[in-house]
Amino acid sequence: MQSDYLSIGAVERDSGIARDTLRVWERRYGFPLPARNDKGERMYPLEQLRRLQRIRRLLDQGLRPGKVVALTEYDLDRIEADLYPDHEADDAIERIISVLQSGDVAQLDSELSSSYQQQGMETFITQTVIPLLKTVGERWAMGRLQIYEEHLLSEVLTRFLNSEIYLLQKAAKKPRVVLATLPGEEHTLGLLMVAALLSSRNISVINLGAEVPLDQLTSAVDRYEADILGVTFSGAYQYENIRSNINELRDSIPQGVDIWMGGEAVKRMRKLPLGVTKFTSMDKLPF
Repeated sequence: MQSDYLSIGAVERDSGIARDTLRVWERRYGFPLPARNDKGERMYPLEQLRRLQRIRRLLDQGLRPGKVVALTEYDLDRIEADLYPDHEADDAIERIISVLQSGDVAQLDSELSSSYQQQGMETFITQTVIPLLKTVGERWAMGRLQIYEEHLLSEVLTRFLNSEIYLLQKAAKKPRVVLATLPGEEHTLGLLMVAALLSSRNISVINLGAEVPLDQLTSAVDRYEADILGVTFSGAYQYENIRSNINELRDSIPQGVDIWMGGEAVKRMRKLPLGVTKFTSMDKLPF
């Protein structure tokens, strides 16, 4: 077997698609279509991995496997063009992206710091960070940015925002907000931006980070005497699990504690339990 063929384990790792799912798609949609090595093991050509990575990006945007897995490259191009119309960002965003692609981490840090100093936290989040992440996400989805470049931006932004939040929290007061994501949600930048906005308004924030079990969230709300629990759900989160998780949290947390939820995955949710509020954008936060 040629060296440009990959094992199912390597494809699972590099596409983010479970091997069981790959086998189901093979039977149901006729793709991917692996070769077999001398031991009868599935081996995938590199171009199939690249197509699987494109499909995974579309699934992360909420499309269903039945709508995209069996499509041709031409049809995938058309879907991506509709989802991500090509446009130029403003000069400041383009400059940051250019520095990101250059690989100069120190300069990237400097560009973010300069924007922050000019704008202050709230404007920095709403006018720089949010459009920057949106543009980077679109260009990654179109294959114009590499995965490692998006990850680098996330790491640098996370480090930068955490350091500034720490300074702002020295003046923080009530109400106290506990932030976290639930098990299965690894994306924490949205959570961090909420923490940054609240910190800029002198609100006390305790950010527990990613994938906190529900029983531990209940304990944390009690331990920290929280007034509000905030959880975020990215577009990649399993939508069907959100309502049951929120209902369980609402039942286990005192009624006097409000629950906030936000993120792409909650935008179409309706009929929320009493004491649960949905936020579909950063500028809708009440404080």
